[in-house]
Amino acid sequence: MPQKSPHPGDSEVVVPFRDLRRLHGIGAESSRAALLTALDSADFARPNRLIREFEERYAEFCGVRHVIATASGSSALLLAYLTLGVGPGDNIVTVPNTFVATAEAALLLGAEVRLADIDPATHTVDESAALDLLTPRTKAVVPLHTYGRLAGVDGLADACRERGIALVEEACHAHGAVRGGRSAGSFGDCAVYSFGPTKTFAGMGEGGAVVTDDDELADRLRAMNSHGLEGSLHTSLGLSFRMHPMEAAYLTARLELLPGMLSRRREIAARYNEAFSPFGVVHNTDVPDLAEHGLYVYVIDVPDRESFCRRLTSAGVGWDIHYRAALHQQPAHRQRFRSSTLPACEGRMREIVSLPMIAGLTEREVRRVVDVVTDALGEVTATAPERAGV
Repeated sequence: MPQKSPHPGDSEVVVPFRDLRRLHGIGAESSRAALLTALDSADFARPNRLIREFEERYAEFCGVRHVIATASGSSALLLAYLTLGVGPGDNIVTVPNTFVATAEAALLLGAEVRLADIDPATHTVDESAALDLLTPRTKAVVPLHTYGRLAGVDGLADACRERGIALVEEACHAHGAVRGGRSAGSFGDCAVYSFGPTKTFAGMGEGGAVVTDDDELADRLRAMNSHGLEGSLHTSLGLSFRMHPMEAAYLTARLELLPGMLSRRREIAARYNEAFSPFGVVHNTDVPDLAEHGLYVYVIDVPDRESFCRRLTSAGVGWDIHYRAALHQQPAHRQRFRSSTLPACEGRMREIVSLPMIAGLTEREVRRVVDVVTDALGEVTATAPERAGV
């Protein structure tokens, strides 16, 4: 039976899953000042000082030499794939529990997408499964740093290096994630980020970037992102996926706030882990040091998800699911991936629930989430059968 809440005064607290006004309200004064300064400068032409400043600052944050800013995470993916030569006759290998854009960009270029199953505990790529999918036609392997946890890519990096395959880190969840002092984006040939308005490092609307330590690849990315421009001449085909200068100005200001917001997320995650680990539902955030996790979303694996979520809703605690369907389960892709066998992913997709994880959560709201979720977990795990792979 549910236990009585140790904080009865919190029973009327409603906790949203997401509150963009609150998220972007953190440091709003400095962010607005940056926008006004940028607007008054009218520095909107190319090459652009505002974009260059953001690229330099984010490169420093990520510990890499080069950042190529783009209009969105999706355009960053397309830019990376185009520059790496992904096209008809090629394939890429990625995971099924990602946003559709990861595969979509390659499919639009005429390439095949091959889906590797995931590790059911970490929710990141199963390296052995990915290695089994490599062929002489594989152009890139694209592991997802799921929810902000860095994927294990050591074996993949070695295999890709030996075979001349690009390793493209899908880091759209992983702002601030590190391992051994190395940031997301420094393990592969390049990495792709998104700065969408809900991300840990959130822009006004859209925004993205490709980051790399490879000087030659950076030059090619920049040329591809500027209609093939090298110097004053267009020497190759290209397009423009460039970031808007105002977005760059906003993100540069927000970058000062990112370490503090990450620290607060990690404090909340530590509270959640302590409360929820006894129920056997904490896996993705079960890392040796939470300071290495980007915590875009905080996800637990819950049996009887429908009942669990119903309890949260009735208690006024928000939740979401990232994502409600895997790539191979999406209507646009079912036929394409009909022969894929992905049992670990499918098992997790039936159980994942994202809990409130925004930097602006108050102590009272965190207590309310802990009380309500602990109560609900006590109900749904009491009669749950033992789950394979957990």
